[in-house]
Amino acid sequence: MAKRTRDGQTCHNIAVRRSAGQLRSYGWKVKADIPDYEKPSSICVDDECRRPDIIAKKGRETKIIEWETPDSYEKDRAQYSVFRKFARRHNNVHSSVKICDM
Repeated sequence: MAKRTRDGQTCHNIAVRRSAGQLRSYGWKVKADIPDYEKPSSICVDDECRRPDIIAKKGRETKIIEWETPDSYEKDRAQYSVFRKFARRHNNVHSSVKICDM
């Protein structure tokens, strides 16, 4: 995970919390890497492991969501690669990277 400014970290945490809450309201089972949520497990591909901000499951579908700030986006490309590879190797798994507005 890239270092963020204090404002960037706040923006990130708010975005993760809102996204997790919205998914829950739509019936998804959500794990999120923020307080008051169960932490998602790390995702490992080719001996590289990373923990996403959100893993949500509903029926057979799984969403892996990573939130970034404009400052941290470029620095975490290896992390997105792990999530994309994992999604490609598993049916009904979708990976996305979102950028919060500051």
